[in-house]
Amino acid sequence: MSAKMKMYIVYGVVFLALFLGLWVLSGYMFEPDSTMRKLTPIVASIILSPKPHVVETQSGRQYGLKSLFSKKIYWFKD
Repeated sequence: MSAKMKMYIVYGVVFLALFLGLWVLSGYMFEPDSTMRKLTPIVASIILSPKPHVVETQSGRQYGLKSLFSKKIYWFKD
């Protein structure tokens, strides 16, 4: 599996886990049909999930994920 696919799979799984967890928590905080219950998990998941990071080098592209809470980039290798 290529590093690009690994990066996007990990990104998707982390985003989905954050979204589902926040969806459950927002169910306890807001009324079931309110707009806040729908928008809060989406916006928070977009902000908190690690962002894909691609660097072009002489040896090719390097793929990684960069978190909001850390300056470290988590690189993926082929």
